[in-house]
Amino acid sequence: MKKSGDLPIFLTNYSPSFARTAYLLTGDADRARELAVEALVTACRRWSTIRWGQPAVEVLRELYARFLAAAPPPAPEDHALATLPPTARAVLVARYHDALPPDQVAMVTGLWTAALDEEAHQALALLRAAHPDLFTRDETPEPPEPPEPSEPGDVPSPEPDGDAPSEPDEDVPSEPDGDVPSEPDGDVREAADQAPWVAPEDPPGTAHEAEATPWAVPTPGSDTDEPGLRAALVRIAAGMPHTNLSEPVLTRIGRRRRLRVTLWAAASAGAVGAFAALVVIAASTLAGNLEKAADDGSTALTPPDEVPMAMPDKLGDAVRYAYTDYCEGASSDSGDPQPCGQWRLTTMSGKEWRLQAARAGYDEDTLIALPLAISQDGHRLAYRHRDGSYVVHDLPTGVVKKIDIKHEETLPHITSSPNGRFFALDFGAADGAMLDFDTGATRHVSGTKIKILAVGNDGTRVVSDEVDVDDVPGHASVATLTLQGARGRAKGRAGGYRVDPGLLEHGAALSPDGRTLALVSADERLVTMNARTGRVFGSRTPLDDYGVIAVERWLSADEVLVRQPDEDDEDAYLTKVNVRSGRSADYGGEEWIGYDSPLGALK
Repeated sequence: MKKSGDLPIFLTNYSPSFARTAYLLTGDADRARELAVEALVTACRRWSTIRWGQPAVEVLRELYARFLAAAPPPAPEDHALATLPPTARAVLVARYHDALPPDQVAMVTGLWTAALDEEAHQALALLRAAHPDLFTRDETPEPPEPPEPSEPGDVPSPEPDGDAPSEPDEDVPSEPDGDVPSEPDGDVREAADQAPWVAPEDPPGTAHEAEATPWAVPTPGSDTDEPGLRAALVRIAAGMPHTNLSEPVLTRIGRRRRLRVTLWAAASAGAVGAFAALVVIAASTLAGNLEKAADDGSTALTPPDEVPMAMPDKLGDAVRYAYTDYCEGASSDSGDPQPCGQWRLTTMSGKEWRLQAARAGYDEDTLIALPLAISQDGHRLAYRHRDGSYVVHDLPTGVVKKIDIKHEETLPHITSSPNGRFFALDFGAADGAMLDFDTGATRHVSGTKIKILAVGNDGTRVVSDEVDVDDVPGHASVATLTLQGARGRAKGRAGGYRVDPGLLEHGAALSPDGRTLALVSADERLVTMNARTGRVFGSRTPLDDYGVIAVERWLSADEVLVRQPDEDDEDAYLTKVNVRSGRSADYGGEEWIGYDSPLGALK
């Protein structure tokens, strides 16, 4: 699944829980919704980074930080936690409602660990004085106990302690000793790292079950010292109307990306002091281009914050990159997306079009991101057509040709040769295919878990086939790489060597002469490999400033283009690496590109 593919799933399953936490902090449903949305938008702009760790904890940290930094207005008088100052309220909510272990409570509230116990003690004293009823356990969110057993010896009939239930809470590990389990973060991390973060059903009105999301696993010491408080907080939090925040969060993330494009374009046009003149010039240019649009369909310019015009069958303007946006007010059907949810193409001239013929977004049945690929000259697109087939569209001529392969219900991956003649399609399954656009012929590749990593200008394919193994020390699976000729066995095969599948995580690029692969190792170093023998050679350039997203392409015989996250982990930037000298530098030809934006022609 692509890095952004599981974000909507995470939001659907978890946003109601964040809204309930915000409700306990603010005491107001509207303010809670606003706080949760702001925290989710800020955290999820870094989704490609946080998804690998504990995304829910990252969102909570942002939520609590915003609550504490904003000098929040007093909570409504009828709110049970209104008597507590903001920091004390945050400590109790994080510890007893969200059930975070002490180190994470300190992290999300910004307190020193040493000061956390004192703050919690004072908060409990204040709350107990104002609302002693919150500390009783007369109501519990747990399901009722089963009927008493027929054998009186099965369960002791008297309660040994009025404050403790006859059986331990199912959410609390059974170890009786110690306030913190041996691995307090392990349960939370293991649950939070699940892809696609499957959470329990969360219908309105549920209490304990609604809070039992994987990231909120209670720990010993979180509620056993105050057995009634957590149950009371869960009941209070249930007063927050069930709210799925996916739509406003995704909409605001998409809107910010559009704004970033505009700002970068303005910044690159001149100095800040000339901004006023730039606005006048831009307005005049916009008016002129819109006037010309009536005579020439290829010159239509997209007004700000409006859905672009549908792309004509023929387009002479090369495509630089593409992205998808989100529809406000309703979800867009991926099989037949609304104009607001279609692929948007940004061309070399700065114009924007929408690709109305393609499916876009996430498949409703498989939750897989639907792909789009752009040739390096920006004149050909490969995508899944609305009729369900995979096609390649030549923009200058308007010709569309189909890739002859049966659709697989798995993750699709498309790559093209540098000259745009060949487009390869695979699903990480047993079958892959490559279309020769000039002849219209499709050649098939078979195996176990096929991935076509790169294609040369002559149709040479670098194919990875991952298999499970039990005879390679330290590996549960390996990938076998082969270099397959343009005409199959007629031109022969080479390779057949095995590599760690992790070496292929960020993709690969084949050099212009078809002899060298550029890859990224597990320690985030760009390495070069002989495509026929598998021998690694040359300089190994570290790319550890902000991580690596993907190996894009070769710029020349010596330079490789790599996509990396920007310093805010919100978008991405391009780095060019000289594979001979090991020197790297920013590639200044692109002002903006998203994490998953397909890249076409470069400036």
